Amino acid sequence: MDDLLKQVMQRLKEREQTSTEVSFNQKVAPPSEQVFLKNGKVILRNISINLIKDLYSMEKDNAWVNWVLEGIGYDVKFYFLVNEQMVNFIPRMMILDWPILFVVNNESPVIASHNRVITRGEIAAHPDKSILVRYQKQLITDEAVDICNYKKIQIKIRTEENCIWRE
Repeated sequence: MDDLLKQVMQRLKEREQTSTEVSFNQKVAPPSEQVFLKNGKVILRNISINLIKDLYSMEKDNAWVNWVLEGIGYDVKFYFLVNEQMVNFIPRMMILDWPILFVVNNESPVIASHNRVITRGEIAAHPDKSILVRYQKQLITDEAVDICNYKKIQIKIRTEENCIWRE
């Protein structure tokens, strides 16, 4: 029994370290669940705004939505590669609360804050070249702005808390 437990633990450690890239295509069925069994990280390329909208709305008719939700159930870390124009279409709550990291141009994670006031310490904890999505009523300290400039963190201000299609 101890041998079996060791094998399972070893396989879980290996899975945690492996990743795969999948290209989204609405016209093609998503990969099988084997992707989740073998990989702890899935990088999804060619994301569409429609997929983000359907995922946020939990459209169960969409096979890709079901596939992503299944992956979340397997505790897979998802990285959605998007372009900068798509950032305004990502609901802020998805950035904050969903187990998906949106990444712009393969290098800039999209971040947000739950806090009413964004501070220097909070910004300092984020990677360089991130994209901070904040809504207009959120305050940001001068020190936090200085850190954003130093770390080349781009600030995108939304007039409302939600994205364009949720207003």
